[in-house]
Amino acid sequence: MIRHIVIIHFRKDAYEDYLALLEETRPFIDQIPGIVSYKLFQNKSKYVPKDITSIGVEIIFKDEDALEIFMGHPKHTQANALFENYLADPPYMVLTHEL
Repeated sequence: MIRHIVIIHFRKDAYEDYLALLEETRPFIDQIPGIVSYKLFQNKSKYVPKDITSIGVEIIFKDEDALEIFMGHPKHTQANALFENYLADPPYMVLTHEL
């Protein structure tokens, strides 16, 4: 299995509830094959800048092929479109590794 973690940074002043906004992506993500689990986490680190809201997304894939399908899937692009206008600079960090 492959764990794909994305820490997404949002502009704090652009929207009120980013966790709920990201939850709206679940129906898109659920349509992509090979995903074992999809979880969202509020980043509570004291190192997050004051003007940023940071959310962690953890997706577990059955294998490397499933991750590659996900990355190029139109539903992944559609899900990202829900929040791309609210991203901070830098917008995100990614960690992908084998379990």
